[in-house]
Amino acid sequence: MSALFSKPKYYRPGFGGSLLILLVLFVGGGIFSALVSFVAAMASGQLTPEVLSDPQMLTEIIAGKLSLMYFAQMIVPVLFIWLVGNARSHNPMVSPVKVDAPHIGKFNFLTLGLLLMFLTLAVGWVLDPVTSYFPIPDSFKSMFENISNKPFDTILSVAIMAPLFEEFILRGTIERGLLSGSSWAAILWSALLFGVIHMNFWQAIPAFIIGCLLGWVYYRTHSIWAVIFMHFVNNFSSIMLYWVLPEMDAEASSRENMKMLTGTDLWYWVLVGGGVVITVLGIVLLNKYLPKKPQSFKPKEVLMSEQMTSEPEA
Repeated sequence: MSALFSKPKYYRPGFGGSLLILLVLFVGGGIFSALVSFVAAMASGQLTPEVLSDPQMLTEIIAGKLSLMYFAQMIVPVLFIWLVGNARSHNPMVSPVKVDAPHIGKFNFLTLGLLLMFLTLAVGWVLDPVTSYFPIPDSFKSMFENISNKPFDTILSVAIMAPLFEEFILRGTIERGLLSGSSWAAILWSALLFGVIHMNFWQAIPAFIIGCLLGWVYYRTHSIWAVIFMHFVNNFSSIMLYWVLPEMDAEASSRENMKMLTGTDLWYWVLVGGGVVITVLGIVLLNKYLPKKPQSFKPKEVLMSEQMTSEPEA
């Protein structure tokens, strides 16, 4: 069974391979997601003649199955990665690189987890003034509405499946494949694709910046679970904020909501300023105590080549 789940370690895509994965995600995953959602709506008896004659009602019913749609879309690229990895595992010339091989330096898992949690929350507040310049997409407004109507569906798709699927694809596969070369190229490219898959500026710009942080943490720790945890904290905190404070307006920015709740802008800027301090401190601590240049992302032939070139001539 362990061999079955280890097949993706044989797939180390380059830049072209990463674009192919994205194509499979958008085209193959999109088609399969729409098909599964349509069949599910039909099986539940929701596709009445009235609904079928109204494109808007049909779209709303299909879009209402958020977790099912998301799972159906993301499972397609995951299966693609597994199939390619399985095929390459039979080639003796292909060296595997593990998806998860944690090395956390002077931290233990508790202290690292706490630091990553506070760092993730802080970065979210630091980026909030940037996101306020862009309109909130309708899909996100629908998600906020679903928090009270369908809390389990929202948590399952946004806080659980999104971190698992997206980190496996973007960090655990695409970045891992590129980390045998330039680490910064791998981090920036996976972060760029992380922004692209959100398909709107309100999420894409902060997703790129957070993606850089996630990519750097993955590179320094080689822990897929560390970045899944950070992704979970980021997404779940957004859900909890609107769950705990249902009076917040999904149409308004965080600054506007904070002013509505407290009557002043002061606490908003206190949170942003505190976020800056925690972000800087967190990155400094991680940079100081995590391994500087981990070698675990490099396949054995690259390590042997580097070792041979570094040996002095007799």
